[in-house]
Amino acid sequence: MNVQWKRRLVTGLLSASLLVVAGCGSQNVMDNYSFGNQVIRSGQSEITIALPYEMGKSLQSTSNDGYPMDLYGANSEHIMIEVKAIQAGPGKPLPTVEDYVKGKEGEFNSLGATMTMNSVNLNGTPATHMDGTFVVQNRQIRISQYIFMNEGVLWNITYTYPSDDQVGADISKEIEQKIYVTEKKEG
Repeated sequence: MNVQWKRRLVTGLLSASLLVVAGCGSQNVMDNYSFGNQVIRSGQSEITIALPYEMGKSLQSTSNDGYPMDLYGANSEHIMIEVKAIQAGPGKPLPTVEDYVKGKEGEFNSLGATMTMNSVNLNGTPATHMDGTFVVQNRQIRISQYIFMNEGVLWNITYTYPSDDQVGADISKEIEQKIYVTEKKEG
């Protein structure tokens, strides 16, 4: 009787373990990521952005074209998120959103990207949303960017993931357009 009880207990524990392990393979982003928000400040501007995990700040403090910049980013096997906050430099005024978008459009054209652009409203702040795909090393990549100006800071928020990665697409769906621009407080 004692041996049968031990066998049942071991069989029950093994069955429970298999159920737990089988449940760990879930690809539902809500099961695997703890979504939250991160506040990012640059100059006099502040945004709050929805994220699946916290971003770190890069030590790089100048953009490729010589502007002072705050750069934040994070990536996983499914998605890369990057936030650039660009400011005017001494004797180097910021480009307009339109000029910056034209520059990005040129970059995407050189990659053979298929892009669409439209105007969106981020918590009362007008922005340009660029969305499309391009191919890198025989893999199609989806890219989505939000570009806007606030309090003398040119923001460029980018989400990139492989087009065939459903988890990346689901993460993107959860966080895109969840960008909140903080209104400047009087006084």
